[in-house]
Amino acid sequence: MIAVNYVFAQSGYPATFTESQLSFSGEEIKSHYQVMSTQQIRLYIFAQLIDYAYLCCYGLLILSLGIFIGRKVNNFPKIKTACYTCSIIGMIAACCDAIENAFILAMASNPLQFNNLLSIIHSVFASIKFGLVGLSIISLSIIALFFIVLRIIKSSKN
Repeated sequence: MIAVNYVFAQSGYPATFTESQLSFSGEEIKSHYQVMSTQQIRLYIFAQLIDYAYLCCYGLLILSLGIFIGRKVNNFPKIKTACYTCSIIGMIAACCDAIENAFILAMASNPLQFNNLLSIIHSVFASIKFGLVGLSIISLSIIALFFIVLRIIKSSKN
């Protein structure tokens, strides 16, 4: 994420990732591109390409974490299933992020004349991504915290 943020900052994109990704407005995104030079738009495109590596990392991290925690909770089949479900949700979020980036690349390749529908679809995938990433990370964190507390309580009784 550090590399993505660095290149994004160097591009001079005039809005935050969140503002852009959740704008649902082609006119707003075009207004962002309008104040950027060709070189800045190239850097912005490069940031999106770096983001593909980042989304692979966080998708695999959520997948691995969910499987790891799921394997540790053998006595709780419903929680084990929830962990595995969170793993899949994290990967779906990463796939939504990849699709979202494809729409960003399409818009940035024709920054002032792209079809406004692209920005709406882009924002839909961004919304789904944010929701799924949040759901999976919060769920896995709560499950992990619950079992850490449970283990501490058991060890203090012995």
